[in-house]
Order: sequence, then structure tokens, then C-alpha cells
Amino acid sequence: MKRHAGLLAAVVLLAGCAGAEPGTEPVVEPEPTVLEGAAPPSERVDEASLPLALSGLSILDPGWDDVPLEIDGLLLGLDHPDDGEPLRFVAAREDGTLLWEAERPPSCTGFALTRAEGRPVAVLTDVAPGHDTVAQTSASAYDLTTGELVWGPVDVPGPLQGPGIVFAAPAPGAAMGDTGPRVVLDPDTGEVMADEEHDVVVVGEYGGVVLTATDDTLSASGAGTPWDLPLTDLGAMSAPAALPGVDAPPGTALLGEPGATSGALIDVTTGEILATGVHDAVTEPISGTLVTVEGDHLVGYPATGDRWERPLEGMSLSAAGNLFAYIRSDSAIRAVNVVTGADAVAYDDAVATPAVPVLVTAGGATVVDGNQLALVVPSDW
Repeated sequence: MKRHAGLLAAVVLLAGCAGAEPGTEPVVEPEPTVLEGAAPPSERVDEASLPLALSGLSILDPGWDDVPLEIDGLLLGLDHPDDGEPLRFVAAREDGTLLWEAERPPSCTGFALTRAEGRPVAVLTDVAPGHDTVAQTSASAYDLTTGELVWGPVDVPGPLQGPGIVFAAPAPGAAMGDTGPRVVLDPDTGEVMADEEHDVVVVGEYGGVVLTATDDTLSASGAGTPWDLPLTDLGAMSAPAALPGVDAPPGTALLGEPGATSGALIDVTTGEILATGVHDAVTEPISGTLVTVEGDHLVGYPATGDRWERPLEGMSLSAAGNLFAYIRSDSAIRAVNVVTGADAVAYDDAVATPAVPVLVTAGGATVVDGNQLALVVPSDW
């Protein structure tokens, strides 16, 4: 799922702490503060603007300015500051319960969610005076439920690059490429797990699974069972990289040649190739249907049932939930039944400015983008 206009672009999210110099950032309190109670009702997103499938549900405002990240029904999002104020990270359950908040300097927007020894954690960056440099970036992991420190701070070579807890310094001005050598941390300890200075390509980290590549093999390590996949199985891919600006569905990686706009969708737990020529993908949580964008078509892979496809007609994939996939353009939004691929009624005819689903959690709560971001949850949760 791509980040949409009006929200912080993925490339900006990956620039955390880039170029920050101590003394230019506001004073922050980096330790998380526990929050209590539920998020307040949204003041700018009303029920009339919601998809019909979400009618009658509670509409809450956790305080996020950007689409949050989610893992195992836990969410973390950013509240951007007024001029000169710290960033505020806000963690919440998918039922709208607020968990904790933490401050960071305004330049430290980079963050990731992963698992440390099986438990969900948030990895945040920070910046401080360096020993040999003007500024040193560090990373710390916090229990996503409690805000307790799990590991860190540990020094990293530069901003978070992703996917997952992958870091690198910007490339020198005279060098080719977007970054210097990439490193990936061990999600359990924060120690360096792989470094591109040692004849390996760091592909990404996905919920505790670390993907690296050599000249002929893609390999998985970390959580789960290690596996290897010959790069020839991915076609002509010689240096696999995650497609920029696209969040692959949980448990998958979307990989292509550097600079490519489509690639292979891979199950990171098994190495199985789920689909090829993929531009974007989401998983609908109720049915388990994988919905992809392949070329100029929307394609569905129901967990039970036949594969379907239909022309996308210049629209993009936004999210999938409540058995619907939502596709959008600058002027329209449609709902598609994920089991059959047929058109569905998305909104009441009178809706002029719809609130568009942009993320659906594992349990079915929906983040919508209307006049502000809101979290829509069943009233009896």
C-alpha cells in the first residue's frame, strides 16, 4: 500500500535524524510516557463520510498526522510538532486504547515496528553529539505495549532506511548511490546482524525476519526457519531491493531490481514466491485474500476460491478490509469485493468528501483519511 498525498511520504519517513546537528534541535524527553484511557472521538471525521461497511462504528482520534505503522493489532503513529517543538510518537491498540507516547527531535522521523523474541517492539531513532562526527544517530527498541526499553540506545551509521531496522549514512556527494553501506540490526538485541561492508546485500528486515543477498542467493535468517532462494527463481533479478514507497503486506516482501516499479512478492517465512510483476499489494484480514496490482490490473488471490482480475482503470490500491478492497484516483474511490472481484457499493450517494480507508489492522480496525486521520473501531471493543 502506498502512502497517499497529504500524508508524510515514505521517503520522508526514511530520513529520520538526517543532517541534524546537536544544538539545533529542541530539548526532548526521549523516555516513553504511559498513557491511560481511550483515544477521544474525532472532531473532523463524521459517520456520514465513512464507507457503508463502517457505518455505526466509533470514530476516534489517536492524534496521528501520518498513516501509522501496525503489527499484531498495535499501532504507532506520528504527531508532527508546531515550529520548534519535538515530534510525538503515539502508540495505541487497534481498539483505540492509548498506550504510550515518546518525544524525539523534529528531524528524527524514522521508525520501524518489528518483533524482539516474539514480542512487538517499536524502534525509534535519536541524535546526539558524536565522538568523531558532529552528530551521531542512535536507535532504541521499546515494548510496543508498555513502552519499556528492550535494547539500546545503539549507534547506527545514519538514518533509518528500511524496510525494517536497516540503517545507512547518506552517500558522499562524489559517490554513486543513495546511501553508504547498509546495516541491519538483530531485532532481539540491537547488535549488527549484517553489514554491506562484508560482501552481502542487506535487503530488509520484516517482523523479525532478516533478508540478505549474495551474488546468486536470497537468504532469510532471524525469526522462523532459515531459507535460501536462488536469485534465478526471481527472474533476471541480480540485486534485489524493496520497492520504494510501498508497504508490503505483513509477512511478505516486495522485491525488484533497484529502481524498478514492480517485482516479486515473497512470503518471508517460507521463501515462496506469491506473485510476480507486482506494483502494490494488501491482504484483506477477514477472508485472507491477497489483493495485488499487476500491470494495469487489480488481481485477487482468495484463500479459498478462484483467482480474479479486473482492469484498474488508472486507479491505485488504498487498503482492504471488511471483505472489500478500496481503489482510488484523485477524483473517485471504488469498493471491490475481494472474494469475487465484483463492484460493490462503497459510500452513500450523498457523500461529497469520503473518508478513505488507508490501513486495516489484523483485527479489522480501520484507519481512514478524511479531514484528518481517524481510527474506526467497533463500538463494543
